[in-house]
Amino acid sequence: MRKLKTPKTLLACLVAGAVAGACDHRTTSFSSEPPQFNIFPGENAACFRLTGGGRIDKPELAILVAQPKNTPDSRDFATFGFQARPIDCNVPNGSGQLEWVEHNPNAILGGFSFHSSVNWFVEVQDHYGSTGNPKNGCGRFAGNDGRVHGRNGQTYENIGFVVEHGCDRGEPGVGRDHIRICIGTSQAEVCNSGQAPYRRDGVLTGGNIQKHKLS
Repeated sequence: MRKLKTPKTLLACLVAGAVAGACDHRTTSFSSEPPQFNIFPGENAACFRLTGGGRIDKPELAILVAQPKNTPDSRDFATFGFQARPIDCNVPNGSGQLEWVEHNPNAILGGFSFHSSVNWFVEVQDHYGSTGNPKNGCGRFAGNDGRVHGRNGQTYENIGFVVEHGCDRGEPGVGRDHIRICIGTSQAEVCNSGQAPYRRDGVLTGGNIQKHKLS
């Protein structure tokens, strides 16, 4: 299994371009890390579960608006499916599965597929503001036993991820559900600082994220 180091210039690009997402796809490798899961101020252990599946194209904007799909010839989109939950009400330990596919040939590894189990789940606030409906909400979930398979033939084991937020805002096509994921770290603070090997976010252009009662 071949592993490459991320050049310092590309890491600097990640840090500088994190908000715009301009450099998110340009690093060349993943590496394993010890699990590091934290509850931050304003976050709570949850008593609900999330399921989701769909597609994202363009990065999230500062104001929540519907996003169009990228042109078909660019293949610049990601698709995903997940089910994630805490193991019990008000316990941050989690369970579930996540599949993520980056289709962009200009992304890390020429695009890749990723699969991991979930072992951490907490409730977070929607940075776009509450819908006022208790049936809606956001979760953050993470794991560290993921497997990456790149289109260039490289594979990586025991890779961490964090869905920094997965948000249910209502019915498909109306509520504008949104998601942010980082792969290569299970730490939300690393994800949000732009230092993860891979980060992508967006308002769903297809599919749905659904909040459910924990049962």
